Amino acid sequence: MPATINTPPTIPPRQRAERTEVLAAILDPTRLPTAPAVALQVVNAASQPDCKPTEIVALLTLDSALCAKLLRAVNSCIYGLKQPIASVARAVHVLGLNTVRSLALGLSLPSMKIGRGADQTTRDYWMSSVGGAIIARELAVLTRRPNPDDDLVAGLLRDLGELLLRQIYPDAWLKHVAYYGVGLLEDPCGAEIASFGIDHADVTAEILKQWKLPADIVEPIRYHHQPTLLAAGGMAQQNRAELLQFASYLIQLDHVAQNPALLDRVLNTAKDRFHLPRPALVAFLQTVAHKITAFATVLNQDIGQCPDYTAILAAGAAELVNLTVESSRNRMNGPVSTGVTVRPVKPERAATKPSLAPPASVPRSAHDSTDNLPAFRPEFAENLPENGCQLGSYELQSLLGRGAMGVVFKAFEPSLNRFVAIKMLAPEVAASPVARQRFAREARVAASIQHENVVGIHAVCEAAGVTYIAMEYVRGNCLEAQIEQRGPMPVLLAVSASQQIAAGLAAAHAKGIVHRDIKPANILIEEDTGRVKITDFGLARVVDDAKMTVDGTLIGTPFFMAPEAIQGERADTRSDLFSLGGVFYHAVTGRVPFPGQTLVAVLNAVCSKEPVPPGQLRANLPNWIDEMIIRLLHKDPASRYPDAASVAAILSEYC
Repeated sequence: MPATINTPPTIPPRQRAERTEVLAAILDPTRLPTAPAVALQVVNAASQPDCKPTEIVALLTLDSALCAKLLRAVNSCIYGLKQPIASVARAVHVLGLNTVRSLALGLSLPSMKIGRGADQTTRDYWMSSVGGAIIARELAVLTRRPNPDDDLVAGLLRDLGELLLRQIYPDAWLKHVAYYGVGLLEDPCGAEIASFGIDHADVTAEILKQWKLPADIVEPIRYHHQPTLLAAGGMAQQNRAELLQFASYLIQLDHVAQNPALLDRVLNTAKDRFHLPRPALVAFLQTVAHKITAFATVLNQDIGQCPDYTAILAAGAAELVNLTVESSRNRMNGPVSTGVTVRPVKPERAATKPSLAPPASVPRSAHDSTDNLPAFRPEFAENLPENGCQLGSYELQSLLGRGAMGVVFKAFEPSLNRFVAIKMLAPEVAASPVARQRFAREARVAASIQHENVVGIHAVCEAAGVTYIAMEYVRGNCLEAQIEQRGPMPVLLAVSASQQIAAGLAAAHAKGIVHRDIKPANILIEEDTGRVKITDFGLARVVDDAKMTVDGTLIGTPFFMAPEAIQGERADTRSDLFSLGGVFYHAVTGRVPFPGQTLVAVLNAVCSKEPVPPGQLRANLPNWIDEMIIRLLHKDPASRYPDAASVAAILSEYC
């Protein structure tokens, strides 16, 4: 990290030597960090195409400390497991070889014998390393990169050479930092070459080559301060180098914010490369801090006292907010309050592209008056007044979403001091008797299901000539939006989500209720807990009841519909299992199981074609997941699992 010296030297330091001479000194076995032996064996074994999970388990058991760290990391908030994993064998089975390979190496790095041990220099290094590594991983998840845990390892390793340069040339390093100061943020490698004849990224890469790490990790680290120089290495390597550079800037954002030109570049990169405009970037920094702290805690015994990552990232976020306020002042040419707090963006303002920031969830105070809210009118379903309106005993505040049949609002219920979701028919279908009948049926059916993985129904009401449902308000995104935004889910999260969907379906099926439209858009994920909830039973039906729809009417979403439903046969609980298989497929691959350019093509594919096995689309997907999804998607209902409870029970063994 750059330091500020009151009286910097007037000439640059000169500890310069030829690159080969410096490397020879650094790579001297008496100075070289001790490579994590077991972790490197795991890396080499897992990289072989015929490697078996039992081989990796056997290697890991040679290092009890590494096993303990692996289990702590897997059970931390980074992976979001609903139930803890208690054995290394299960961790390897559920995570897959690629993730375990990366984690084993990453978790071993802090125990390397480096220089004088956990002094301030080493602690500063690990502060930047751990923070940048988790940021790199979360950015990789956000941008749908295939192996986010490899990016985590690259983030941990990226500046190892800087630590060695500091320790081999301590006096020259202090002069170097004093001379270049904050300029080190923009071009640390150029300054280091001028001072020492080599840069820290080059040093790191040469060490990792000796450890026989793959070029896909080594070369992006060598060029992570100059990604454009890596064009010859291919797009994948250049993308990783850009990711590491951006993560390095974010962990030092409070310093970056003091350099307007560099800050502009960082903000443009955030928006253009990572789809994070300034408000979303602030929200990202706020949400990633607890994951950094959790990972640092796992490593804490080796790296000394954990820094306050939340405070570090909050300082960077505050700088962005202050700059935003300053920009507003300049645009408005008027006074702006200086009492600024970092406020998240409300995702319900953009239902199709939810913000990364959590919505504000603070109810109105008892002193807020609702007397001036206008009463609901039908046209408000299309254009809600800016300050909301009054509908019966509820205050409609904002639009959450709009579907083919319904409109959903976020509302506040003063009598119980809570937020709810209010659903009513869209105006264009509200005049249809069939639509009204189906809508009323939704309320009765869904209200009968009491389960933690099903959105609860509070009340069915009528006011201002409108029938509406007051439902549980779930703070978070739907699965469809999450996959669209971040790509395929980590395997553990996909397994956990599918298990919860199966458990919710089992509760519905126990009451004789078939959902008939299980799809990613109808799966909500609570932001704070990660709990999954099934919503929109608008197309559900009681199994023993007669048809409500006119013959030939298609109910459901073609990409995830069971073939028997498409062919006009009676849908039963096993039809929901087919749809669950489609959702599980989508979660682990980011693709639908039966793609097509037209509706007819999709329907034909569902009824007559076999899906590409998900294991062919995602490397190292555990075989049991591949087999379960293919069985759920079997054309013959009798060949699927017998019921949702069986699927939930199997999945619970792995989450």
